[in-house]
Amino acid sequence: MTMTKDLVTENGAATPVEDLWFEDGNLILKAENSLFKIYSGLLAARSSVFRDMLAFPPPAEGNATVSGCPIVTVYDSAKDMGYFLRAVFDTSYFEPPPVQSELPIVEGVLRLSLKYDVQYLRRRALQHLLSTFPTTLEHWKQRDTHRTIPPVDNTPFAAFRLARQFELTWLLPSILYCISSHPFEKTLDKSTWGSEEITLSWPDKRMCILGRQRIIMKQTQNALKMMKHAHTNAVEGCTSEMCAATRQRCAQVLADWDMAGLLDYFEDNADMYYSGFCARCRAAFKDLCASECQDLWDELPSMFDLPNWEVLEGLRRRSLE
Repeated sequence: MTMTKDLVTENGAATPVEDLWFEDGNLILKAENSLFKIYSGLLAARSSVFRDMLAFPPPAEGNATVSGCPIVTVYDSAKDMGYFLRAVFDTSYFEPPPVQSELPIVEGVLRLSLKYDVQYLRRRALQHLLSTFPTTLEHWKQRDTHRTIPPVDNTPFAAFRLARQFELTWLLPSILYCISSHPFEKTLDKSTWGSEEITLSWPDKRMCILGRQRIIMKQTQNALKMMKHAHTNAVEGCTSEMCAATRQRCAQVLADWDMAGLLDYFEDNADMYYSGFCARCRAAFKDLCASECQDLWDELPSMFDLPNWEVLEGLRRRSLE
């Protein structure tokens, strides 16, 4: 059935949402100017808040109805309510990882699953965020193939706003590292997310700026180590005269960066060093990068003045219970 006409309620015209308008439904939710005709029993079975709300329905007299079906006004955005109800009524709409999703859907489902106490949807939303902003270096290295939120431009800034709103501190190190890999102007001024502009508060700008500076200092220190190796015969059994020059080039690339990049440096620059190193130097360079990545990861929370990973892991576990 195609819904094309608005329905007139006591508060004016409202539009039925076609895929969430079940003709045999027994409850209409009104969010902004959108109407959702759904099944109260199924909604109550998923949400303790709606269960309590619907346990004592208002008397029919004096309350708005459409064709005898009661209307309950909720004070949520129509967009968020659409995401939330689709997740409730369509089991394939919002599945856990590794099924893909999108950040606006994750955000809307998280917001309303918290408000209306739908625990399995809350956990799914957090699992999607974790796949994209992990809390271990091992999972960071798998991020490109395991993330379920696509890398739309400025996603870290939108994720940061979400993590702040819902106090998801355990997500912040990964998110802030990603923000540090974006042009500095986005932190200082604003970034664009769809039709919105995201501007950070001054305390958050300060945290991002200081953390970014510490990451770049760490990368510069690593570049100096590489340069030192370039001027010494550091790798026993080196078989190529090109290796020293290759180390010098690798160090120069890292030293020139004004944004975060060390965690993916080895994987992202294979074309630069692979043919320039002999096998022994390549293995040694891989070990050096792995060691420096681990050091940076271990220090990452403190670079942004956050609790250490042990504390953050505890927060993560409690969030996902």
